[in-house]
Amino acid sequence: MDYSLFLEKAEKNLFIIAEAGVNHNGDIRQAFRLVDAAIEAGCDAVKFQTWLTEKVYSKDRSIKPEYQQRTTDTAESEFETIKKLELAYEEFVQIKEYCDKRKIMFLSTPDEVESANFLSQLGVGLMKTASQDVTNLPFLKHIAQLDIPVIFSTGACTLAELASGVEVISTHNKRMIILHCVSAYPAPMDEMNISVIPNLKKMFGFPVGLSDHTSGTEVACAAVALGARIFEKHITLDKSMEGPDHQASLIPEEMHHYCQVLREVHNALGDGVKRIMPSEVNNRKAFRRFPVAAHDLPVGSILQVDDLCFKKVVNGIAPEFMDLVIGAELSCNIEADAVLTWQMLRSRG
Repeated sequence: MDYSLFLEKAEKNLFIIAEAGVNHNGDIRQAFRLVDAAIEAGCDAVKFQTWLTEKVYSKDRSIKPEYQQRTTDTAESEFETIKKLELAYEEFVQIKEYCDKRKIMFLSTPDEVESANFLSQLGVGLMKTASQDVTNLPFLKHIAQLDIPVIFSTGACTLAELASGVEVISTHNKRMIILHCVSAYPAPMDEMNISVIPNLKKMFGFPVGLSDHTSGTEVACAAVALGARIFEKHITLDKSMEGPDHQASLIPEEMHHYCQVLREVHNALGDGVKRIMPSEVNNRKAFRRFPVAAHDLPVGSILQVDDLCFKKVVNGIAPEFMDLVIGAELSCNIEADAVLTWQMLRSRG
């Protein structure tokens, strides 16, 4: 993947990833529908998660995060819940082929080395790490050495842990994007701390985006203004479906709105150069103020401040030149409300 071209495109029009994650519920047909939904919403990529449950979870010792306890069968172990959501490598081959056919970028987050190697061989253009692996430095090193641009997600970590991950990845791979993330589902708006986005960019010198687990668009819009150009947002077909992530995801209509609003905000940022915009030209003519005679003024009058008032007229002497007007002698009679022009004034020379 041409990393520089990717960043250039993201800077011009944002890069929005629909995080399908495990919202396919282990059903490849639902995975295909999530791809379709991401395309219809206007997303640039659709991302899944690839893992071998036995290599990531313990049958007896893995525990469910709090949000999964609320959204999955409490009688199931974490291992059992995750195993039901696992897709086979062969199914990911089919999903990528479908994405290629539909012309949307396929991404997936690997949870262990074997899956990372599989995705590398599959030809993913970006390798996305999960926040759960921020401190898994040997795994981050392996990811970096696959020589694929890395999106490094950084939820639930300290700055020191984040910095260690950046150091490990950047030692082996300079093509990296950091995603600020708050690993809560949904994430409270007052805990999003998005002011960290420009700080991380300044600190580490890599592009910084947002993995957004909030319920709306407000935080992401603010992140655009703070310099984020790459976004990830969970998508689902139905929030009421059984599974750990559906309730904290956007349905297709909401995802379409999300993409649309973020890009409108991005366009509104402009280029930072203050100037008169095309839409202002006619209004500028209508509401600028120019000096007019406050009352009838005879020829030879020496203009005083009380002789003039400022009204919305099409043209005249710009108010910035009033120091030259006050004290000048009139060369003709002026009726009340007449617009003052330079021709009405005698030269002081």
